Amino acid sequence: MITPTEGPYVRCTTKRVLRGAGVGVLVLSLALTGCQGKKNKKKSRGKSSASRSRTVGGTSGGSGNKNVGSLSGARQAQSVLPPADSMPTALRTVTSPLSSRAKAPTSCKDPSSKCKNAVAYGDVGYRGTDITGFDVIVYSNARAAKKAFTSWDSHIRNSASKYQVLDAATYDAASVTFQFKSASDANVRETVILQGKFIGTLDYRDDTDFANSGASDTPAGLARMYAERLRQVAAGETPTASAAGLKVS
Repeated sequence: MITPTEGPYVRCTTKRVLRGAGVGVLVLSLALTGCQGKKNKKKSRGKSSASRSRTVGGTSGGSGNKNVGSLSGARQAQSVLPPADSMPTALRTVTSPLSSRAKAPTSCKDPSSKCKNAVAYGDVGYRGTDITGFDVIVYSNARAAKKAFTSWDSHIRNSASKYQVLDAATYDAASVTFQFKSASDANVRETVILQGKFIGTLDYRDDTDFANSGASDTPAGLARMYAERLRQVAAGETPTASAAGLKVS
């Protein structure tokens, strides 16, 4: 009969083995079961702690993970995006349902550094005669957002063959508005707005020539509304800014 001092059982139990083979086996079995139960309980506690570490503070993923996301950031992204009832009546048809994700955008171009230290993002799209889309990137902090915006703004201003920077209103911390020069996107106007740890982008596609029509009034009005929603969320307020009364040119 194996005694508790032999083999791998020496660390599992110090129970005294009773006389009699049947009783001895029973005691040994119970002792081993208790040992295994302690191991399983310890593993369970470890998994529970690991799980909490991934979600505490509204975050998921480890600190060294490039795909780390923020659940609280995703909720902020969702709240900052304008719902349908905050849009002009003529632009309330949903083309892309409002959604947000606790991770960095999967596609980061022009420049790619604009998504460095991003922890959440969201987007929504509407249309009527024209098409408009809003997206927001949430960064780990305001410093990371400002650095990303600086890189983004510099890329736009130094790419004269691709973009035409427009003389438009600026919003709060910083913003830039531009048109694309490619024939396929010549009627697209884009405004990029920095506010706290957020960068919001508004795309507006119109079938007319912005330079020769009043169409620029509509995206400008939407940009003012979006800039205010970004400011409100950055300040910890419930976003209430709306463009419901805006007339679509």
